[in-house]
Amino acid sequence: PHGRLHLAEDVVAFEFEYPNAGSPLAAPLVTDFTRRTQIMARYRMNDLMELADGPCSCGSPLQAVARIEGRQDDVFHFVSGEGVPVMVTPDVLRNAVVDADRAITTFHIAQTGPAAVRLSLAADLPARAAMAATAALAAAIRRAGGPEVELKLKAGVDVPFDRKLRRVERVWKDRP
Repeated sequence: PHGRLHLAEDVVAFEFEYPNAGSPLAAPLVTDFTRRTQIMARYRMNDLMELADGPCSCGSPLQAVARIEGRQDDVFHFVSGEGVPVMVTPDVLRNAVVDADRAITTFHIAQTGPAAVRLSLAADLPARAAMAATAALAAAIRRAGGPEVELKLKAGVDVPFDRKLRRVERVWKDRP
């Protein structure tokens, strides 16, 4: 009722792994003590979330979640100009494209190399919207501390019908 998610700490034990030192984002490891047939001990979830600093205004004693940033395996990994590893979360990338132009209704963003990104947009999208999305995506990566990226624009978005559509995906699997 107060706009916050809470962790189910009353039935599940939570531990957290932080992908980078000093990062506010954490990946939960869960242990469920209520299961009777299949054990779930220290199961690593794929979500990246930021935990709330203090209690929720609803009065719940359960840990509140400030925000969920997306899937950990879809975080883009870059190296800054100073050689520092940089993570850019799916929400940052998604919001950059969606907020660039109201005409954008479907898209796919993929990291294809250490400093290479492919942005796929609808083939019939106006050129001004495609240019705005490209500029906004590159700017979002730079604001996050990432490098100048080679950004390729692709006309047409392949929508898979046999699985969930992932709008942001790290195709390149080597990490800096």
